[in-house]
Amino acid sequence: MAKQRINPIAYWRLLTGGSPGDKTHFVSAMADRFGPSCSVFPLGRARAGIYLLVKFAVREGRRKVLLSPYTIPDVVNMVLLAGGEPVFFDYEPGSTICDINRFESLIDDATACAMITHYHVNEPRLAELRALCRARGIYLFDDCAIAFGGSVAGRPLGVLTDASIFSFSSFKLLNFFWGGLVTTCDDRIARFVRETVESWPRMTRADYRVPAQRCLQYDLASRPPLFDKIVFPRLRRRSRRSGGPASIEFARIETEMLDRTITSRPSYAAFAEWNRKLPKVDAWLSHRRTIAWVYSRTLGDRMVSANAPRGGVQGSCFVNFPVLVSEERRDAICHAMMLAGYDVGRSLYPNVHRHSRFRAFAGCSDNVDRLANTSVYLPTHFGVSETYAQDLAGTLLALLVDA
Repeated sequence: MAKQRINPIAYWRLLTGGSPGDKTHFVSAMADRFGPSCSVFPLGRARAGIYLLVKFAVREGRRKVLLSPYTIPDVVNMVLLAGGEPVFFDYEPGSTICDINRFESLIDDATACAMITHYHVNEPRLAELRALCRARGIYLFDDCAIAFGGSVAGRPLGVLTDASIFSFSSFKLLNFFWGGLVTTCDDRIARFVRETVESWPRMTRADYRVPAQRCLQYDLASRPPLFDKIVFPRLRRRSRRSGGPASIEFARIETEMLDRTITSRPSYAAFAEWNRKLPKVDAWLSHRRTIAWVYSRTLGDRMVSANAPRGGVQGSCFVNFPVLVSEERRDAICHAMMLAGYDVGRSLYPNVHRHSRFRAFAGCSDNVDRLANTSVYLPTHFGVSETYAQDLAGTLLALLVDA
């Protein structure tokens, strides 16, 4: 069972395309989900949303952007391209929950905005953070790239901050090869985004060629029985020879400039694909939460963000289920799980504050550092059954107890 699977994409959609009506239907469906007072702006690529919101927030004398360093480097590059100056805030130990005291200590008169990221569990103190940011005169945005369909206190992510960014690219719950969405209930932000985006060109079939090829390669390689009979045995043999899991390059930078794929709108084919999947999103989320609950029965006290309040966990999306292990044994545990027949992953993200390009920026990230080096990710995707999850959790617990 592959640790990550791609929700099936209709590859033929690139050839057949879609229609303006597909866009109209999608925007209407988003209005139903977020409410009529929320403006929605589909984007060709999700990272453009970060660029747009930071561009809006930055003004004379205020360029600092508070953000989590537990992310991909391209997020930081979007902040820089928008004229922002990144300042990294830390998490609580063993958690992806913002350390509010440290967060507040980083705010000064040069701060323009802050961006909260939701991971397997949503940031539970969003209301407190929003009140703090409003009192200090800064905008609060949230990165919901892996949290579409999530909620906090019964209200959907997308309406709880000044603006939100969602991703609909290949590995996301609602997916096409590239795509994203900005939502906001602020008229000034809506006007800025609308006036900027409406002049952008629409994605073409050629623009999707490279991500579609990459998506297809991974999609085929992770499907059973190909993964079970060919791909995973090869990975296991390589791991057995090396004595550990293969190294992964986490610090890759893809976006150095604003190319045409970033400053673009989705093709009509993307809308057609998203419309096809929208009715299934809640069922897919329910499955991930069920699998997470299976893991939590055995490993709950070892879950990353085990300190999250129960109410916040209930509305979370659990794109995976991360578990804390010792840094000294993490690679050995991943190796042992692979030899036992389970494909689990190491940290989903690096600490980009340690990247050579970003380490000079202000802020703190000690707890993020430890998190990136002490977490193992368990799969929750549509191919994972409750029985498989229980067996995986039992095998992992035995390794942790033996330690």
